[in-house]
This record gives sequence, C-alpha cells and structure tokens, in this order.
Amino acid sequence: MDSARSLLRTWLLLAAGLLAYSYIDLRLNPWLETETHFSLRPDITQLHDLWHWGGRLLRHGAVSLLVANAIVMAGIAALAIHSAALFIQRLRRSRAQDESRVSVVPAAPTSVPPPST
Repeated sequence: MDSARSLLRTWLLLAAGLLAYSYIDLRLNPWLETETHFSLRPDITQLHDLWHWGGRLLRHGAVSLLVANAIVMAGIAALAIHSAALFIQRLRRSRAQDESRVSVVPAAPTSVPPPST
C-alpha cells in the first residue's frame, strides 16, 4: 500500500512540476509570445526547441493538451523512478541479508563412538 502511495505522490509532484515549468518557461522566454511559425512536420534540426513545448502549448491556448501531456509524461517518469527505487531497495536488502547470514559448519566426525544405550 505504501508503495502505491509513493508512486502516486511522485506522479502528482512530477505533473505539478511540469505544469509549473510550462508557466515559467513562457515567462522566461518572451520570444515565445511573438512566435508565429507552427508546423506539424518533423524537423530534426529544431529538436532543441522541444524544451519549450509547455510554453508553446500555453501560448496557443492548449491548456487541456498541456495537462494531458503532463499527466502522461509524469506517469511514465514516475514509473521509471519508482521501479529504479524498488530495484535499489532489493539490492540493498539482499546485500544486508548476505552480510548478516552466518554459515554453520557441520560438526566434524569424532573418533569416539557414541554411548550405547
């Protein structure tokens, strides 16, 4: 149950962070307000402009698309972070169990026979 809560909390924090980043991006880059060129054709030379996706969506009034993108991207990132954290916890647990494990050496045979009853 705690694992699900931490996943949900991470998801919500990342989504809120992405939305906040979008607003900050639009305010810190005033050239986004005057940008008029918009195309759906993929252009690899403009790949570096993907950092401003949130500001552009806000600029064009696509708030619902921005929220949906933030939820999906935050969910994917939260799953990756959560899986990595669980993997690290399992590694630490297995190492701790290996260190605390005491091996018992079987008793060596003796030359004295057991007493007869």
